[in-house]
Amino acid sequence: MGKHSRAGGPSKSGSRTAKTKKRRSAPKTPRAFVSGRTKPGATQLALELQEARERQAATAEVLSLISDAPTDLPRVFDRIVRNAARLCQSVLSAVYRSDGERVHLVAYDQFSPESIAAVQTAYPAPITSGNLISVAVRERRVVHEPDVLVSGGYSELQRTSGYRSILVIPMLRDEVAIGAIAVMRLVPQLFPKAQVELLKTFAGQAVIAIENARLFTEVQERTRQLSQSLDELRAAQDGLLQTEKLAALGRLVAGVAHEINTPVGTSLTVASAFANKANRFEADVARGDLRRSTLNEFIAASREAASQIIINLNHAVDLIQSFKQVAADRNVSDRRRFDLGEVTEQVVKGLRSGLRSENLLVRVECEPNLAMNSYAGPYGQVLTNLVINSAVHAFPDGVRGSVHIAAQALGKDKVEVLFSDDGCGMTADVRRQAFDPFFTTRRDQGSTGLGLHIVHNIVTSRLGGRIKLETEPGGGTTFRIIVPREAPPEFVAK
Repeated sequence: MGKHSRAGGPSKSGSRTAKTKKRRSAPKTPRAFVSGRTKPGATQLALELQEARERQAATAEVLSLISDAPTDLPRVFDRIVRNAARLCQSVLSAVYRSDGERVHLVAYDQFSPESIAAVQTAYPAPITSGNLISVAVRERRVVHEPDVLVSGGYSELQRTSGYRSILVIPMLRDEVAIGAIAVMRLVPQLFPKAQVELLKTFAGQAVIAIENARLFTEVQERTRQLSQSLDELRAAQDGLLQTEKLAALGRLVAGVAHEINTPVGTSLTVASAFANKANRFEADVARGDLRRSTLNEFIAASREAASQIIINLNHAVDLIQSFKQVAADRNVSDRRRFDLGEVTEQVVKGLRSGLRSENLLVRVECEPNLAMNSYAGPYGQVLTNLVINSAVHAFPDGVRGSVHIAAQALGKDKVEVLFSDDGCGMTADVRRQAFDPFFTTRRDQGSTGLGLHIVHNIVTSRLGGRIKLETEPGGGTTFRIIVPREAPPEFVAK
C-alpha cells in the first residue's frame, strides 16, 4: 500500500514530510541559476516537462502498436492499462467494453488475486447497474470521484484493493459509448487535469484500435468474399467461353455442308454425266457402231470428267483439312509454335463458308514469318468472334461491306493485329460498353452480348496482350490487338 500512497498524492504524515524535505534538499532535476541561486519554479517546470514527455511517449507507443498489430486488441489494451497505471500513479487500471446491455472487463493491471476474484464475480455487469463503470458508459460522461467512500458506487473491488478515488473515461464512437477506461488510487483526491486529459487520449486510442480491428476484419472478410466471387466469375467465364466456342464451331460446321456441297455436288453431276456417256459408248460398241469420232469424243469427255472430279474433290479435301485444323485448335488449348499468318488464313478460310460471301468480303494481309509460341485456338476464337460481330452488327440487314485483317511485327517480341471493317461504327455510349459482358444492341435478334467480352478476356488473359477499340458512327470499327510472340507462363492453361 505504501508504494501507491506515495504515488497517489501528498500525505500529512511525518514520514511523508521528512521525505519531502529530503527530496527538496537534494533535488535530482536540473538547476537553473540566476546570480548563483536556483531560479524559483525551475525544478517544478522540469518535472512537468519530464511528465509531458513521458505522456507523449506513452501515447506514441500505443499508436505504434495499433499500427503494427491492427487486430491484436488484447496487446493494445494491455499497453494502455500499463501506461495508465504508471503515468496516473494508480493502484488499479482497467479497460471495459460494452455490448449495449452489459459491461465486460477486457484488460487490467496490478490486480491482486483477491481483486481478480472480485471482478470475476462482478463482471459482466448490467449497464443499468449503479456500478460507476456502468454509469459512465450508460450516461456517456466522465465519472471523477475523489472519495468513493463518500460518494458511493463502489463495489467489492474497493474492499479488496482499498482504492478511494476513481476516474472513469467513456470510450465514445459516434456519440455511442462502446466501453470505458478507469484508473483508481488509494489517496482520496481528484486526479490532476493532465492525467484526466491523458486518460481521454487513451480512451480515444482504444476506440481507434477497436475500429481498426473491426474494419480490418471486415476488409479481410470482404476480400475473402471477393476472392470467392472472382473464382466463381472465372469459372463462369470459362463456361461462357466454352459455350461460345461451341456456338462458333457450330456455325462453322453448319457452313461446311453448304461449302462442301458445291465441289461434291459438282463431282457427282460430272460423274453422273460421265456414267451416262459411258453407257451410250458401251451400247455403240455392242452394236458394232463404234466410229473413230465417237471414240475420240468419249476419250475427251472422260479426260474432262476426271479433271473436273479431281479439281472439285481436291477443293473439298482442302476445305475439310482447313475445318479440321480450326476445330483441332479450338479444342486444344496447349501452347504451341505456329505461324500467325498461316493460322489467320486457315481461320478466315473456314469462316468464309459460313458467311454470305456476296455481302461480306474478308481480306487478310499478314507479314510473313510471324513465328509465335502461343495459343492458336484462342487466337482463332478471337478472329471468329470479331468477324461474326462485324457481320451481325457492322453490316445489318444484309448491307454489303468488307473486313480487313492485317498482322505485322511490333519490335522483336510482339505482334500487332489490326482488325477493321467499313461498317456503321459505334456510338460513344456503345463503344464504352462494348467489352462489358451481356451488353448487346441486338438482344431481340438472339445476340447474347458475350462475343466481345470473350475477345477481351482471351487477348488480355490467355494471350497476355491488350486490345483497343477505335470507332465512330459511320466511320467503321478497328480493333488494335497487341500480343507477345511468346505467351507469358502465368497464362498457361490449367
